[in-house]
Amino acid sequence: MTFATAAAAGIAVANIYYNQPMLGIVEGDFPGAASTALIPTAAQLGYAASLFLLLPLGDLLNQRRPIVGQFIVLAGALALAALAPSAPVLVLASLVVGLCSTVAQQIVPFAAHLASPKRRGATVGTVTGGVLTGILLSRTLGGFVSAHGGWRGMFRLVIPWRWGRRR
Repeated sequence: MTFATAAAAGIAVANIYYNQPMLGIVEGDFPGAASTALIPTAAQLGYAASLFLLLPLGDLLNQRRPIVGQFIVLAGALALAALAPSAPVLVLASLVVGLCSTVAQQIVPFAAHLASPKRRGATVGTVTGGVLTGILLSRTLGGFVSAHGGWRGMFRLVIPWRWGRRR
């Protein structure tokens, strides 16, 4: 269970960093669109806004609901990013991805709550390690996938294979 929560937290936070090594490829698909430079900024601003606005709700609500809800919206935002017909739509999708990626910070206390008192510190450390691993590996994965499958390929990982091939 600890590994699963660490992986979920790492995968969630990684979504705000995938776009950074792909910007050159994205700009090639949307030539002349100055808004492509706003893609990583939108993701980071969404993340910051969510830390301020949504994260405190985890203390007021049952943590399972916000975690599941944010993952569902995150998957939808990633699908929108993969199918974005224009740079402004991709910027909007990146903003929503940022808003929902704070689910990683909700998973950490949830995992601590689920752990036995003897394992609580180790659990928090492992899940936090998952967050840091997600941050560090996301740029490498984003660059690799976009170099071999295009920038949409990175976002298509959340879309069932048959949908991702129709375009």
